[in-house]
Amino acid sequence: MSEPGTVPFEPADSALLETLVREAPVAFVLYDTDLRYRRINRMLAEINGLPMQDHIGRRPTEVLPRELGEFIEGQLAEVMRTGRTVIYEDDVAPSPRTGEMRHYRSQWFRANGPDGGVVGVAVLISDVTDRRRDEQRLRELQDRTAKLQRATSALARTLTVDDVHRVMRKIGSRDLGAARTEVLDVTGPDPWEPAAGDTVLLLEGSAGPIGRLWLRWETGLEPPADEPAAFDPQVVGHLAAVPGLRLARVTPEVDEELVVAIAGQCAIAVERCLLYERERRTASELQRSLLPDRLPEAPGIELAAQFRPGSAEADVGGDWYDAFPLPDGRLVLVIGDVMGKGVAAAAGMGRLRSAVRALALVNPLPEAVLKGLDRVFSSTEDSDQIATLVYLLVSPAARRTAIGGAGHLPLVLARAGSPPELVDAGSGATPLGWPEPRTQRTLELGPGDLLLGITDGVVERRGLDLDEGLAAVVAVVAEATGDLDTLVDRVARTMLGGIEGRDDATVLALRFT
Repeated sequence: MSEPGTVPFEPADSALLETLVREAPVAFVLYDTDLRYRRINRMLAEINGLPMQDHIGRRPTEVLPRELGEFIEGQLAEVMRTGRTVIYEDDVAPSPRTGEMRHYRSQWFRANGPDGGVVGVAVLISDVTDRRRDEQRLRELQDRTAKLQRATSALARTLTVDDVHRVMRKIGSRDLGAARTEVLDVTGPDPWEPAAGDTVLLLEGSAGPIGRLWLRWETGLEPPADEPAAFDPQVVGHLAAVPGLRLARVTPEVDEELVVAIAGQCAIAVERCLLYERERRTASELQRSLLPDRLPEAPGIELAAQFRPGSAEADVGGDWYDAFPLPDGRLVLVIGDVMGKGVAAAAGMGRLRSAVRALALVNPLPEAVLKGLDRVFSSTEDSDQIATLVYLLVSPAARRTAIGGAGHLPLVLARAGSPPELVDAGSGATPLGWPEPRTQRTLELGPGDLLLGITDGVVERRGLDLDEGLAAVVAVVAEATGDLDTLVDRVARTMLGGIEGRDDATVLALRFT
């Protein structure tokens, strides 16, 4: 009897069903109530490594490895007892034929006869090993990509070779699993005795070797029995994926492609940092060479100045100051800032310094010098270049100072016996190269009166706006005692001490005695 709504099987239908079961692209088996093979198709027979007829009438423990057979029989008994369908999405078991660990997806369900009685358990099995391996390779690729992106981002933020070394130690431990990581100079000393299993990669830049990346995977690593304990420093392989990176040693557990990819980013970072350090050193040397070796001496005048280069995280800028005497005994003091970084800013500073000295010898009044600087700056500098300065013409005999400025910060004026205040020195005027009518003002100063000028590196930093920075400088001046050098040093230390990433900063001060 067939169930309501179904059509009884014809002989041809039974033959078709038998063919589908036998040749289906999914492994199929039907066990009877005694847990013996009743039907099995060709695919499962091939998985088991036995002909189909060698299964019929036998139990899994009689056909398969004992441990696997016992597991299957236990599952069959459980499904037959409970009637629940069991699905294993990823069951790992050794292949009965090869012993290789394979991944299987299986469905186990109780089979009932026409009368509703239990006739056994049917199992559908799919070998999903290739799919699982593809998924694992995809996960590994995604993990490798994430690690490489993280390493690339971290290395891109480095400015010095020491930064690269610090970042690579973290990357080596976190992403490569190295017990120790060193970034070394090509000719520098080795930090440890080399051992078999260490990985050494030569880092090459555009002009040749620039360093070595040395990775130690395990501490106290013992060499394999068939490998001599002495480390052979000769490069034994060349990895074409990254030209110029050569691999000396690597253990099988290490993701070699990731090591090489990160080493490539390390090489790029090292070369960039070497270029940056070289340019920064050149700019710094140029900048310092343009500052006065010593301050001039004049009766009744005390001078002090301090230039502090930016921290290692900051590029060399165009901060500068100058102080020189004129033939008639007056003094010229200048403090300024050429916007920009590196050699270009330092060179611009040098041109501006030379122009100031030349113009001051012709007509030293601030108004005339600033007008001349506008003409010189417009004809020699790029249109997007900006420079600011304060120019002081000091007459020691008359105790008088003429002041002019072009967009620079105000000066701090501290008169003897009075609290210090800010004095406009052309801070509202346009920077050089943006000509406008230039003006000047004159200050009559008495004994003990002080003027102090700064560049923006003294007062501008994260978490402190310009007004707050200027107020802090005024407060330092108000509390200062002692000679002028001590005052200038105190301003610099108070405003700049320990500020990471700060720019160049300059302080210039004069006091009538």
